[in-house]
Amino acid sequence: MGVAVVTDSTSDIDPALAEKHGITVVPLFVIWGERRYRDYVELSREEFYRKLEQEPLLPATSQPTLEMFASVFAAHAAAGTPIYCIVVSSKLSGTVNVAHAAAQQFPGARIVVRDSRSVAGGLAMLALRAAACAKSGATLEAIDAAVERMLGNLRLFGCLPDLSFLVRTGRIGRARAAVGTLMKIVPVLTLKDGEVVAEAQVRTFSRAREVMIELTMRGVRDPENTDFLVMHTHAPELAAEVAERVGEALLGKTPASLEIREAGPVIATHGGPGAVGIFSC
Repeated sequence: MGVAVVTDSTSDIDPALAEKHGITVVPLFVIWGERRYRDYVELSREEFYRKLEQEPLLPATSQPTLEMFASVFAAHAAAGTPIYCIVVSSKLSGTVNVAHAAAQQFPGARIVVRDSRSVAGGLAMLALRAAACAKSGATLEAIDAAVERMLGNLRLFGCLPDLSFLVRTGRIGRARAAVGTLMKIVPVLTLKDGEVVAEAQVRTFSRAREVMIELTMRGVRDPENTDFLVMHTHAPELAAEVAERVGEALLGKTPASLEIREAGPVIATHGGPGAVGIFSC
């Protein structure tokens, strides 16, 4: 029978990769004035940045509807397939509440809805781990246990050249107090219990990138069994530079993986262009 894996579009899993691993991705919305676009479905990365340059209004985001999750759950529930649904941190979005409400519409189905306490590349890593476990024949309980173990090792450090996007959309959490005057300091951000907080603060964006790499490598105990994922928002050259620096910091050791991925419209709405971060696990 297997287990169906469901996540949301803040995971930034490429549609082809999601299809390859049997993951269903429920899109969030990007809202621009009176129009609402489904993330990745009706608004590509390229179109998002074109609109960001041209539109006088800045975008906002919203969670999927209950019906969107329910329609995904219904197909699997009708087939008797258990469902493992892992979504963006509840500290960053109400998506998990919508997924829980949708799951309650199927009292006879076996559905686990998990708050990932992460986002973007971290959520992608967790969803892909869940999918790998499901493919190997693991039960819902075993998949959830594997994800929980991974969560204990998952880390993110990132930095943004312009914090105004994060402040405007209210996603900076306790880091708001740490950033002070935005023109004077640049925080190196992390996720703690699913909330964005400042791990360090420096004077320049270039120094923030260095500290981001230092903090990442400080937590790596077994580099050859560690996966690294460099995420960026419309900054491929910067991401390539960071990935190269991470490779150099490994001192000749080969990691389990070292990938670069671009975030999509929802994440870019909150991070703005030019952001970069490193997920490791």
